[in-house]
Amino acid sequence: MSLFKYQPLSTIPQLPIFSQLSDEMNQFFGRDLPLFNRQSDFLSGDWQPATDIEQKDNRYIVKADIPGVDPKDIKVSMENGNLIIEGKRESKEEENKQNYRRIERSFGSFYRCISLPDASDESKKIEAHCNKGVLEVIVPKISSSEQKKIEIKVD
Repeated sequence: MSLFKYQPLSTIPQLPIFSQLSDEMNQFFGRDLPLFNRQSDFLSGDWQPATDIEQKDNRYIVKADIPGVDPKDIKVSMENGNLIIEGKRESKEEENKQNYRRIERSFGSFYRCISLPDASDESKKIEAHCNKGVLEVIVPKISSSEQKKIEIKVD
C-alpha cells in the first residue's frame, strides 16, 4: 500500500494560470503557502492558528482558533508591546475496523507574535480564556493619563 498526501489542487487541470497564481502568491507572501504549494503538508509543524484582533476604546480582544490543543500546552505572554501566543499540538486518531486499522498522528508547535503598540505591559491585567477551541486574550490599552503627549516646537 502506498501513502500519499491529499492535494486539493491536483484535481484541477494544470492550467498555466494556476501555476502563475501560485508563484505570485508565494512571492508576495515571501514563503510557500499550503493552499498554493503542492509540496506542503497541512499537518506539518508550520501551522499557525487563525487570529482575529478587535480594537475597542480601552482594550484589544485577540481570538485565536486552536482546535484540539490542550490549554495546558499554550503559553501567552506580553513583551515590549508584543502579545506572544505559543504552544504545541498533538493529536492521534485511531480507527479499527474488521479488515483494517488506521492511525493518523499530527503534531507540531506554533508561534504567533502580534504587535499591540499602545497595549499595557502589565501582565496582571491581561486575561486569557479558552473555550471550545478558541483562545480569547483581552489586553488593556495604556490609559490616556499614562500616554505622553509631546509638544512640537516650531523654529
